[in-house]
Amino acid sequence: MASNKRAIAICDTCGFQYPHRVLKKNSYGMLVCPTDWEGQFDLKNHPQNRVANTFDDPSIRDPRPPLNDDRNILWNNANVNWENETSNWNNV
Repeated sequence: MASNKRAIAICDTCGFQYPHRVLKKNSYGMLVCPTDWEGQFDLKNHPQNRVANTFDDPSIRDPRPPLNDDRNILWNNANVNWENETSNWNNV
């Protein structure tokens, strides 16, 4: 920065001469005048250029397998008559 309060600098955007204390640096590092100053948002650091802050929690809070009451049978109660079962393989 300039050490003299009357230092003169040239705007990197429009090329006009301004007092150095008036110029600001944008996000590209260029010294720009107040008319060319785009605020804190320009093409480089615009909010739409940032990645959305989404957090996907992969953990499951209370993991338990589903209750398979229809499958929890004893072998002596199981149906073993496969001939009575309708099969979809006959339709192929």
